[in-house]
Amino acid sequence: MEWNDYLASIRRDSALLAIAARKGLDQPVPCCEGWKVRDVVAHTGVVHRHKDAIVREQWADGQPDLEAAPDGDGLIAWFESGAEQLVDLLAATDPTTPVWTWYEPDSTVGFWYRRMAHETLIHRVDAEQAHGEVSPIDPSLATDGIDEILRVFMADIPVWGSSTARERTIRLTAGDRSWVMRDAVFSGTSPGGEVHDDYQMFAMADAHDEETDASVTGTPEVLDLWLWGRGSVHDLVVTGDESLVALLRATAARDTQ
Repeated sequence: MEWNDYLASIRRDSALLAIAARKGLDQPVPCCEGWKVRDVVAHTGVVHRHKDAIVREQWADGQPDLEAAPDGDGLIAWFESGAEQLVDLLAATDPTTPVWTWYEPDSTVGFWYRRMAHETLIHRVDAEQAHGEVSPIDPSLATDGIDEILRVFMADIPVWGSSTARERTIRLTAGDRSWVMRDAVFSGTSPGGEVHDDYQMFAMADAHDEETDASVTGTPEVLDLWLWGRGSVHDLVVTGDESLVALLRATAARDTQ
């Protein structure tokens, strides 16, 4: 996707999230136990402001101090203001500008272009699902979202650790794109002293491998939402080792918390 496509997605999905919120802030969100629409609005607004502060103020550690979301009737307007401010800032900032991110391979503003497009999309879906009607998702954005969750969230290996591949592989297919993931474990000790020993993960494998132990096929929109826990596996075509499919989804759920 082009950089401007990400900005357009943030604008569009922020607007759709606000429209859903105006239908009612107290509606429960199906996929987020204990959350109501107001929690989605508040969370997404805080995330937008957090990334705005990182880029605007060039924070080195990603921990700017932020005010909490308002509790009253001004919540939706507060959210809209933050989304507009974030998009304007990103549009005025070269995507190649160095900045703090939590993803070691990409410490640029462009990382936040992409991440905020998908963050806003998923939470727009949350708010819409609470009211029983989800707007269409751009297939190009959904395809990019699949790639992001598989490569960035699930297959990233920090420099202080190492992975060991297992035998089982799973292919995910959406439209003309295909990804093969290999069951693996990760081990290492973080700079903060956190020990990971045989930590479940999935590694990227050669997408041209013909034989896999399982496959999951669907439209980009459905596959993206399933990986994010906003869709059902029953809306996909699953073949092969169903336990591997379940493990992939469980790992995605853990890695995106």
